[in-house]
Amino acid sequence: MFSVIAWGAAVLVLSTATLAGPAFADEAEGQTGKAKPGAEVFTLNATNTGSTHIPSSQSDGIGNRLLVTANLARDGDVEYGKEATVCTQVTPTVAEVCQGSFRLRDGEISFQHFAPPHTTPPTDFDAAITGGTGAYSTARGYIRTVRTSLDPGGGEHIVHLQR
Repeated sequence: MFSVIAWGAAVLVLSTATLAGPAFADEAEGQTGKAKPGAEVFTLNATNTGSTHIPSSQSDGIGNRLLVTANLARDGDVEYGKEATVCTQVTPTVAEVCQGSFRLRDGEISFQHFAPPHTTPPTDFDAAITGGTGAYSTARGYIRTVRTSLDPGGGEHIVHLQR
């Protein structure tokens, strides 16, 4: 990212509704969508290339996983990168932890978020940028996901990057 469990997890692709909320340092600007001074802001458009639900052996669903992949485009460049995300159910109420990466031309951006239970695809959720490689080796910030790659119009991830 996506059956009810699979849809909810994949939508969180990015991957990525967060319970972190404004309790963390730079989150208030993340909640309003305003870029911090010096932040590089760009949009990645995602087209789903696959999603796989892997059920756990536990009857309460803990351990269920959802794997999601997508192609990423930027500024009309349809082959800008790839997205891979895995979400794991961590409570019987379908709460999930999602981790993923964008592999872009000049490095990778890694992200994660905690997702509450969903019955329909969430919109406008944030994922924390947790690191990167190459040109993004000092990456921090957040990714605002407006739509996921499984939405009919494709996904839209607005990256608020500081290096």
